[in-house]
Amino acid sequence: MPKTRMTFVLPGVCLFLAVVGGATRVRAQNAKNPFAGNAEAIVTGKATFEAVCAGYCHSTETSNRPGQCPSLFDCEWKNGSNDGEVFHTLMEGVPKTQMIGFKGRLPDDMLWKIIAYLRSASKCQAGKPATAPAH
Repeated sequence: MPKTRMTFVLPGVCLFLAVVGGATRVRAQNAKNPFAGNAEAIVTGKATFEAVCAGYCHSTETSNRPGQCPSLFDCEWKNGSNDGEVFHTLMEGVPKTQMIGFKGRLPDDMLWKIIAYLRSASKCQAGKPATAPAH
């Protein structure tokens, strides 16, 4: 039974998230994303990213404004290079930064869908150069 219900209202879409108590958390930092390449999951991940992450700190993939926090669409990821490491960062947060952990705030599946979206929208894909870190 859900402990918490959070509702995010997006243009034309209501997204209901339920956090299930006692769920087994994936902790392996080399875990594979179960939603990688899943088009439906990517759409959900994008909507969630824009509502939760871009609403406060990170910029969107098409935004011209700099976010308060690093871009997640370039090749300069400081807190994880594979999906398992990024999942761990989303769960636990980054100490001494604004990045909170979402463990217990969003379901694991939702975090994996956000990662699937970030990977699908990344400018750091085969044949594309990495961007220089911002100073």
